Amino acid sequence: MAGRLPAASLGKRVEALACAPLLIVVTLGVGWLVWCVVEWRNGRTPSYRLLGLRVVRRSDERPIRLARSLARSSICCVLIVPTIAICTVIGICFVFGASPPDDLLRHPRTAPWDYLTATKVVDDRTQPRVDGDFGHGILDPIDLSSAARATETRNNGHVH
Repeated sequence: MAGRLPAASLGKRVEALACAPLLIVVTLGVGWLVWCVVEWRNGRTPSYRLLGLRVVRRSDERPIRLARSLARSSICCVLIVPTIAICTVIGICFVFGASPPDDLLRHPRTAPWDYLTATKVVDDRTQPRVDGDFGHGILDPIDLSSAARATETRNNGHVH
């Protein structure tokens, strides 16, 4: 079963991060906390739920439980400052003329806290879905088009 679920792109993870403060404000904080408690069993936060993301164990791709979720969040809080510092240096390089890869935000990445807790963030919405009404294995065309764009190769102006 390992390797079957597609990893979430960096862009999707950034969207979830940006969505979280908005959800906290909209739900007045209390609703967000209750929603978090309900969602942790599925390896999700409220923003991950809205964007179709989920945190799973690398070994068997099952949703993480509370203990691993707390460990992952704690490690994230400790490593977020060095991660932002490194990303800032890389961003400055891009400002001064280095060209970023074309698929920088679409290519799946693994965060340091995911390495340390043996987890990964997967995107449930990019999986081909089977049409339940007919049961003939008809694939959803929306998912196929996003998968085609994600696998599109670019060479960033370099000759191979």
